[in-house]
Amino acid sequence: MEVFLIIFVVAAIIEAIWETLKKLLAPLVRWLDDRGFPADQMGALIVALLICFGLGSRIDLFIMLGIPLEVAYLGIILTAVLLSRGSNFIHDLIGTLNGIRESKSLIDFEAGK
Repeated sequence: MEVFLIIFVVAAIIEAIWETLKKLLAPLVRWLDDRGFPADQMGALIVALLICFGLGSRIDLFIMLGIPLEVAYLGIILTAVLLSRGSNFIHDLIGTLNGIRESKSLIDFEAGK
């Protein structure tokens, strides 16, 4: 449960930082939006990448859930992408991933692992 709290808090922080920056950068965001560039999504992703790589602990949802990925830093990048979607999205996603993890644990237990 601690993992989910950490991820949810980080997602909320990312969302708050981007919403604040978006107000400060409003003319640039509007200019990019007018040209068809998804400034809102890209800004949130950049903030999420900076947070996930920059906290020293390298936030990686997949490692936290016991699902290590073979490619170095892929888990951190995917975590940043997920976190950039916002805290509501993360809450729903965590519920889904927790269900998958519990199913995996049950299968491992039944298989005698």
